[in-house]
Amino acid sequence: MGEAGCSEKRRRLLSARFTVYFVLAMCLFPQADYLEVLRLAKTGDKGLRTWSGVNKSSLTRARQRLGWPVVRELFRSVARPLGTDGELFRGLRVLALDGMLLAVPDSAGNNDAFGKSGSHRSPMGYPEARVVAVAECSSHAVLDAAIGGFKDSERIVSDALDAHIGTGTLLLADRGLWGLARWHRLRDQGTHLLWRIERRKARRVQDVLADGSYLARIEANKHSKAAGTVKAPPVLVRVIEYRVDGQPDVVRLITSLLDHEKYPAGELAVLYARRWEIELVFDEIKTHQRGRPVLRSQTPDGVRQEIYAHLIVHHATRDLLNEAAHLHSSSAERTSFTRALHVVRRSVISPSGFSPLSDQTGPAPRTRRDRPQPAAPPKSP
Repeated sequence: MGEAGCSEKRRRLLSARFTVYFVLAMCLFPQADYLEVLRLAKTGDKGLRTWSGVNKSSLTRARQRLGWPVVRELFRSVARPLGTDGELFRGLRVLALDGMLLAVPDSAGNNDAFGKSGSHRSPMGYPEARVVAVAECSSHAVLDAAIGGFKDSERIVSDALDAHIGTGTLLLADRGLWGLARWHRLRDQGTHLLWRIERRKARRVQDVLADGSYLARIEANKHSKAAGTVKAPPVLVRVIEYRVDGQPDVVRLITSLLDHEKYPAGELAVLYARRWEIELVFDEIKTHQRGRPVLRSQTPDGVRQEIYAHLIVHHATRDLLNEAAHLHSSSAERTSFTRALHVVRRSVISPSGFSPLSDQTGPAPRTRRDRPQPAAPPKSP
């Protein structure tokens, strides 16, 4: 917490360490109010002293003292790929990049920070936070995320993502995230790319390959930026075109995997369909985990804190689910996220579960299992 600028000078009943667990529990039990969340968290440890004087206002102030960078750094420290080597595509870990919108309470601060749909004179609905994330397709684990407002472009927000993107990864993205400078930046990190692109781009054919794909050159649009700015250099890409059965539109993909023998066009076309796995990830968070149409935080910092807490809870649940799938030699994609979430919720309120409320520096409160048991009488010879 000190690295995030949230060190404490005195011991508090609502310490920063406890507040982190409270925020996580708040995302685990989205339908419960603050005091009910506190009661549920306390259920896991019967040995705690009475929490007198704790109310909604004190819990709100504890969240404000904690801030959101602490929770973001915690998410970054726990987020990691969960897929096995057997789930790689020709040695590459397959990731997907996309964004989602989360409705937040209609307060003045949230409206100024995130914005609403509609025009400036006629805003509509709730303010919405835009979350752009990178997820592992095989395990549905979110590896990195950045938060912006409704008016912020997914392309701009995505530029803040760099964790777990690098050598040995293949990043899938839709045409709305295309950018020549972005392509160069990711390639400089060692990331391979497989992106959908508009039909009017990548028309400068350089060579036609044996599998029906072709090499093309993409240059910066001379009208895309103001005069005098430095434009990204051109790039050579491999173009794969195909049509889905029953659909009139031609799907056009570009990739940095130029070797058509090692990476056949047909396999890449099938692989690109896995980009939809990140849509399932967003559904898990928005529909099954969040459990309410609007987040509960009234301030922009609280919203950011709550979103990163939701990502931590999702990753922990996916980690548990992935481990269970490996034990039973099954696929994590085909196991129930909702069922795993119920298991996590039951474990938090179980007296036999771990206690996030005990002090790290002192001994943990004893449970019934930890109490010394009388020795069994010796057996007669």
